[in-house]
Amino acid sequence: MRPKAVFFDIDGTVYDFRTGVCDSTKEAIARLKRNGHYAVLCTGRSMCSIFDRELLDLDFDGIVAGCGTYVRRGDQLLLNYEIPQPRIEETLGLLEKYEMEPILEGETYLYYRREDYEKGREDPYLRTLQDNIPDSIAELERHRGDLHVNKISVRCCSEEKRAEGLALLGEHYQIMHVADSLKELVPKGYNKATGMQVICADMGVDKNDTYAFGDSGNDMDMLSYAGVGIAMGNAAREVREKADYITAGIREHGIYLGLKEFGLI
Repeated sequence: MRPKAVFFDIDGTVYDFRTGVCDSTKEAIARLKRNGHYAVLCTGRSMCSIFDRELLDLDFDGIVAGCGTYVRRGDQLLLNYEIPQPRIEETLGLLEKYEMEPILEGETYLYYRREDYEKGREDPYLRTLQDNIPDSIAELERHRGDLHVNKISVRCCSEEKRAEGLALLGEHYQIMHVADSLKELVPKGYNKATGMQVICADMGVDKNDTYAFGDSGNDMDMLSYAGVGIAMGNAAREVREKADYITAGIREHGIYLGLKEFGLI
């Protein structure tokens, strides 16, 4: 059998925020690699947000991060697209006008505005990051003009201004839906599928020899591009409809069963 490349989303696919990476997933990925296939993370997280020791210990052959804006194979950097500084400044102006609070995500830092998180409430996502990667959390204003950003996450604070603001941002960004008030802004021309193409070219793997596992909206390009797109049993309905195959949920050994179904382990 020719080597296959298998791409795994992180959150909701191989990693559960409550239970981490289950033992069956660890075993499945180890067996996949022993069988001569490639295992690649393909995530919306920016590179500096991939800090979970359980994930890193799985020894993936490559990482597609930031929804395809950053690609690494082992120690070799294949792609690192950063949003140009003038575009960042233009975007920050729009976000302020339409009352959207940003976290700018890059390879080394996640930049945030302190004033956004001093309004009498705590942000659980930021608190998690501060607890786990405190050296990678930076105040935006201290780095203004020298921001290294792959993508941007935003919280829409004004329901009235949300639609108009997102429409204007859509000129330069693909808007990824996380929740009604939470969005991801990914530079146009980049997604998980474009990242897959970069690393497959480097590995010499044809797209027909690729598999992808995912569960959320930003996985749909990846599932469509892969030779076989596999939705987790816990995936959103639109993701399951897009997939070629639906495996069990993340807590029901979905990765192990999916790889077994296609003879990869």
